Amino acid sequence: MTEPTVRPLVLVDVRPSACGFQALLWALVEAERRDAVLLAVTVWPGDPAQPDDGRAEMEQALTAMVERAVEETGVHGRTRVAALTYPVTVADVAVQTGAELLVMGAEEVAP
Repeated sequence: MTEPTVRPLVLVDVRPSACGFQALLWALVEAERRDAVLLAVTVWPGDPAQPDDGRAEMEQALTAMVERAVEETGVHGRTRVAALTYPVTVADVAVQTGAELLVMGAEEVAP
């Protein structure tokens, strides 16, 4: 019996901006090239001590962006989404998941 193949993970930090969407498009195509799974994440900036008002809407918006990117690229069956709660960072997720690649839009990268 052969063991199931574990696909590498490409992680993309998706922000509601043109640059964030371009990062998502690039990451999706790269995930296909690497035969990897794409995990699209966004960080919900709410106060962790308060109810998660708005988090569900943020996850719905992220899902819609990913669906649009899938339609534009034609890359299907490789995506998962997650809306994270601050103070968790995308870098934390990259370490915890062992992501092979972390993609961020240029506007999110500190100089």
